Amino acid sequence: MFEINKRDGLARLGKIKTKHGKLDTPTLLPVVNPKIMTLSMEELAECGAQGIITNSYIIYKNPKLKEVAEKEGVHGLVNWPGPIMTDSGTFQSHVYGEIEMKPEEILNFQKKIKVDIGTVLDVFCEPETRFEEAKNELEETQKRIEAADANKEDIFLAAPIQGGRHLDLRTKAAEMASTTNAEIFPIGGVVPLMERNNFKLLSEVILASKKGLDISRPVHLFGCGHPMVFALAAFLGCDVFDSASYAKFASRDSLMFTWGTRNLDELEELPNEFSALPGMTAAKLKTFEKDKRQKIIAKHNLMVSFAEIRRIKQAIHDGLLWELVESRLRSSPALMKVFEVLETNIDWISKFEPAYRYKTPIKSGEKSNIRPIFSNLSNSFESGEMLHPYFGKVPNHLSETYPFHPGLLQDDIEGLKMQGWDIDRVKTILDYQFGEGIGKIFTDGETELVISKKTKRLRNLLLDGKHVASLSHRRGMFILQKRGAELLHKHSDNPAYRVVVTSETAEFNRKGKSVFCKFIENIDSKLKCLDECIVVTPKDELIAFGKLMVGPKEIGLKQQGMAVRVRSGIEDSNKS
Repeated sequence: MFEINKRDGLARLGKIKTKHGKLDTPTLLPVVNPKIMTLSMEELAECGAQGIITNSYIIYKNPKLKEVAEKEGVHGLVNWPGPIMTDSGTFQSHVYGEIEMKPEEILNFQKKIKVDIGTVLDVFCEPETRFEEAKNELEETQKRIEAADANKEDIFLAAPIQGGRHLDLRTKAAEMASTTNAEIFPIGGVVPLMERNNFKLLSEVILASKKGLDISRPVHLFGCGHPMVFALAAFLGCDVFDSASYAKFASRDSLMFTWGTRNLDELEELPNEFSALPGMTAAKLKTFEKDKRQKIIAKHNLMVSFAEIRRIKQAIHDGLLWELVESRLRSSPALMKVFEVLETNIDWISKFEPAYRYKTPIKSGEKSNIRPIFSNLSNSFESGEMLHPYFGKVPNHLSETYPFHPGLLQDDIEGLKMQGWDIDRVKTILDYQFGEGIGKIFTDGETELVISKKTKRLRNLLLDGKHVASLSHRRGMFILQKRGAELLHKHSDNPAYRVVVTSETAEFNRKGKSVFCKFIENIDSKLKCLDECIVVTPKDELIAFGKLMVGPKEIGLKQQGMAVRVRSGIEDSNKS
């Protein structure tokens, strides 16, 4: 159902596959009220929507809508061919009090109208709710989730995570929901936090939920519809957002931007982001009739929202999401407070930091020090010939190795000198990448450095005529080959560098097939996503080597899918 294609820490690019098509995540599901459609379905698609969310309770309570939905399905009712998620009426209970339907009725109706993703009728927990009451509400929500899970049939089930402002309850709720077969986990009860601009508590709630969730399944942040928050939410591990804000704000002449919200009366100029009507000016927009103006602003709000979603996707692809988040957090004092949350949780967040990124990290101020790559590596070397503005003293031998390569900082690095290729440089890189002493092990014998005649760069490292490793010039680190894997295995103690697989899958991996998360028995906790690693049996027999595609923490949180992209299997010497 959920395929993860690329990661940037907790953020990921993925695909949610439904009966009516796919959702490329992160994504926004615009809220559609079938009674009042501010924009047409064609306009929603034009803005970038792949899916929508509507409310099953509203449909059920309206006789005309209910009749059409039961006859033609929810897709026929709203004339939308793609994925449709339905909410259950929980938010209506928050706004208006108790609703007139039981949880099982809501679920059965969602199944009847053939939604792609149906939501459990959970108990909305207000931020102010006391601990004991919130605990009782959480237990009731879990009972409803388990009952729905047993009866969901062929729809995907959304199991909401509640708990109010009580972070331990959020984690507990996430852990309990993860024991079910629900396909997606919405974090609920957060709209009041966003309405009050309490982004600090919002971030704490998201992180507390993530710590307890099955990380292999997508996370939905209910009611998150403002583009100024999307990057932060994605950074914290949310995959799907929804909101009616694009229309609600438009109804009061409010325009949404990545840096905040402005009423039309406050604007003398329209920023370049305004693209609903080319050439539109603030003065001209103010002259339109209310209905026409509302429609234009709603379209603008949605176009700005999806533009930000696309910007986030590219940032994840480039490994530069932190830079985008940092710029967004500086847009308001309320968002600036989120830096405190990131700093408090940096040890946990760091567990998802990949071993390398292809882009040189950017430091834009003191707050950048919170970023794992800066906090972990700053001043980590006792000595070095070059003085890096981010990382302090660094050996010149690492001048082309991530994250020290100059990039745009060429003129800002004191003592930087271009280095030729010799054994000392190779040893330095190997020790940095794998740990002190590995450089000596990989060069203890007759060593040959294979240099490209064209580029004059190192290509391969050979030891006694056997291929030990190749150099990736994109990141300045080594890629293990068979002899290197054997040396790592021979000269290290279990579990260093190791991914331990079950005996049942060993032969599969020995033949060069990838390792999947569910077949891992143990893993070196010091490894990071994208690290080179070796694959062994429970008896510590070397059977393969390759690149780790997920972090150890993700495997511990029940991550599914590929864990190690095996480069090659190791032949069984007993069979040769």
